[in-house]
Amino acid sequence: MLLIIKKIYKSILSEKTRIKLHYIRFSIRGYFYSGSKVTCVCCNKSFTKFLPYGKVKRENAACPSCNTLERNRVLYLYLRDKTNFFHDQLAVLHFAPENRLEKIFRKMKNLHYISGDINPQVAMKQVDIQSIDFPDNHFDVIICSHVLGHVPDEVKALSELRRVIKPDGSVIIMTKIYNDISATLEGSELSNAEDQEIFRKHGKDFHESLQRGGFDVSIIDVAEEVGNAAAVKYGLGEKELIFLCKRKVKS
Repeated sequence: MLLIIKKIYKSILSEKTRIKLHYIRFSIRGYFYSGSKVTCVCCNKSFTKFLPYGKVKRENAACPSCNTLERNRVLYLYLRDKTNFFHDQLAVLHFAPENRLEKIFRKMKNLHYISGDINPQVAMKQVDIQSIDFPDNHFDVIICSHVLGHVPDEVKALSELRRVIKPDGSVIIMTKIYNDISATLEGSELSNAEDQEIFRKHGKDFHESLQRGGFDVSIIDVAEEVGNAAAVKYGLGEKELIFLCKRKVKS
């Protein structure tokens, strides 16, 4: 019976509408966790706690109201406090946009903001990261969070990111790093059912792949920079690293 209801629900409502309703549910949920112990920097609300999230549940992960995760809050804090993102006139491309962050960025008058995804229902424009339909040297900032593990050809994607970013622009990349893996695993090296949902598991050598893609890379640990007390209050998790990529100058 439940499966039949789900099928009817999907047939009546578009994917965009279902996503909106999905996040309305979260905003209602947030009222039940109102408090002062933790604060979500993305929706600027405080709660008794962040909620568990993930197939393997991570404690203190999801905002009760806007459902942002650790990596979303890390990215927002970095952009707000460490960059010119909130002040300068910038052309921005945001891959696989997180719902709350996209809402914030689309309202910012200083940004010429475009969100892109291979699925046109979840972004402003359909964009394949392996073949980006924009001119060379077009964007000041590209945000690419937890995308590259799901892309068939990572080398091609990095080449495209390098092509469309301006010479002095920034590509901000985040991904899940498997700290027990020294070298990234791909294709047939992935074995279990969970691995079939991704094309690669990034290991400790991830920054080397970015360097081979033509970037100078800085690794930023926002949680470490703000200190343990703030990291806990803002729910920043552990080792949610930002890989700040600048086009390497060819000699």
